Amino acid sequence: MPPRTARLAPVLAPAVLAACVALQGPAMPDGPLRLDLDGAVFQAEIFPGAPGAMLTADGARPVPGATLRLTREGRALARDEGALAKKAARAGCTAAGGRFAEAALGRFDGAGAWVFPGGCA
Repeated sequence: MPPRTARLAPVLAPAVLAACVALQGPAMPDGPLRLDLDGAVFQAEIFPGAPGAMLTADGARPVPGATLRLTREGRALARDEGALAKKAARAGCTAAGGRFAEAALGRFDGAGAWVFPGGCA
């Protein structure tokens, strides 16, 4: 490796790695993804957003990734349907080519939707 390249390697390596990571992850669909799951139809919207959070023994930690917002057709999701929403969010993220962050905390938005900030990477 030439001397100049050797000096630049520590600087360039993180940028190259970040570019590789940025190429992976979910495709940002033009509109909601329609999902048929367990006899119900869901709409998953995936969009850039602030990192989410996950709980650890040392407290909350950030979860980088796209935000996933999930609704159900015909009947709004309720506050007590977090497990169902997470199952559908997992399917939506996978359908978009991403990996669902299982530890990402979801929240009910009060308008019949569940939101998973950082839930799809």
